[in-house]
Amino acid sequence: MPGPPAVPAPIARRILAEALIYLGAVGLAAMVSALFIVAMRGDVLVAFRTILSSSLGSVGGIAQTLNKISPLLLGSIAVMLGLRGGFVNIGVDGQIYAGAILTTAVAFALAALNLSAPVLVPTVLAAGVLGGAIFGAVPGVLRARWGVNEIFVTVMLNFVAYYLTEYLSTGPWNDATSGEAITLPIPAAANLPMLLPQAGAHTGILIALGVSVLIARLLTRTVLGYEIRAVGANPRAARTGGISIPRITLMTLTLSGALGGLAGAIEVSGYHNRLILGLTPGYGAMAILISVLGKNRPLGVGIASAAVAVLMVGADSLQRSVKLPASAGFVFQAIVVLCVLLVEARAARRTL
Repeated sequence: MPGPPAVPAPIARRILAEALIYLGAVGLAAMVSALFIVAMRGDVLVAFRTILSSSLGSVGGIAQTLNKISPLLLGSIAVMLGLRGGFVNIGVDGQIYAGAILTTAVAFALAALNLSAPVLVPTVLAAGVLGGAIFGAVPGVLRARWGVNEIFVTVMLNFVAYYLTEYLSTGPWNDATSGEAITLPIPAAANLPMLLPQAGAHTGILIALGVSVLIARLLTRTVLGYEIRAVGANPRAARTGGISIPRITLMTLTLSGALGGLAGAIEVSGYHNRLILGLTPGYGAMAILISVLGKNRPLGVGIASAAVAVLMVGADSLQRSVKLPASAGFVFQAIVVLCVLLVEARAARRTL
């Protein structure tokens, strides 16, 4: 009986080379992080053990990590999709807020109808997708019609979404009993089902993984995916080949925004169960770093999202264990990214 087809030698060598690069980068990042911990007068072994134990060493830690992966993965896939088409989406944070706002609005609007969860949950998630898509379509239209750089538009829309969230969470939707910038809770029927009920993990991770697979298939198995990649690789050749650049621009940025909106919907429906100011602690910036780490490939982005989620959850405990500042997690993320870029650059120079 014939066995599975063998991996072609050039592909196998490329995979092995990339694996060695990442292993070298991880080792270098561990050493640099250790030096940082020592400089902050912390215990290196305790710090590393704390990061792993608090994020992966218990059911509660695993639940927190899974909940963090959802917005990180969707945001990173959003950035990756834009970059594959040659567009830079800096507005993932704004798209998360836009999705969260529309999710909350639809949940409040439908509360009086007493809809069941199988009806209400998909509805509010679809509303979040629509909210993010709108915030992605705006720079898409401006870029496609008038050539306005999407970087500036997406950055400005971040502020629009943030201040709209501030207005709603402190104004008409505010929970007066909280004393904070948060809204009243959405109906219970609009909450995502739980994956680990006792630990608090919701099923958003399953949605994020499923959507990531769909985007991977879109890019590799569909005409639209081919057109997106062709425009990203060589817009002039794509135009010569009959591909409409404005159409791909609008579709790519709208779909990228929709992914960010879905992340916001999951944060409201699965984690916070309400709209809050500070819904995203900079997921958009992290998504760019993750996309770089994952080399704009769905599988690489997924692995990098999980690694960053572990760092985020684990770093929260470092203040108690080794007295490191709350920002230590961001420092570790920066160290990893810089080490990966350094090792890749050195490897590229050796092959010239």
